[in-house]
Amino acid sequence: MIQREEKIVLVLLVMAVLSLIIGYFGFVQVASAYSSDSNVGDKIYVEGTILQKQMTAKGDNLILTISNLNVKVFISRDNGANEVYETIKKGDKVRIDGKVAQYKNTKEIVVENANDVRKL
Repeated sequence: MIQREEKIVLVLLVMAVLSLIIGYFGFVQVASAYSSDSNVGDKIYVEGTILQKQMTAKGDNLILTISNLNVKVFISRDNGANEVYETIKKGDKVRIDGKVAQYKNTKEIVVENANDVRKL
């Protein structure tokens, strides 16, 4: 038989685990489709066709232009620009996960990992 103190510890343990689960699922930011209403810092995704890919002159960063999208996609060299450049080509259909950022008063999508660019 479980003693009174053991029951209390068990209830507290269950409550702690439930609190962690609720905290994890309640505060994890879910990616939504990018729109002109997306705000800086929002976690978003876009799907489309690669219209252009260009390495920057300085820094070896990659800038992508995607169909039906009025915003550029930026991938820094530290986040896999070369890897993405080698694996995708103009005309590929892709899904890109990233965050909305602002560069020179213009919104852009920043990719944090090469794995966030996937062919469809």
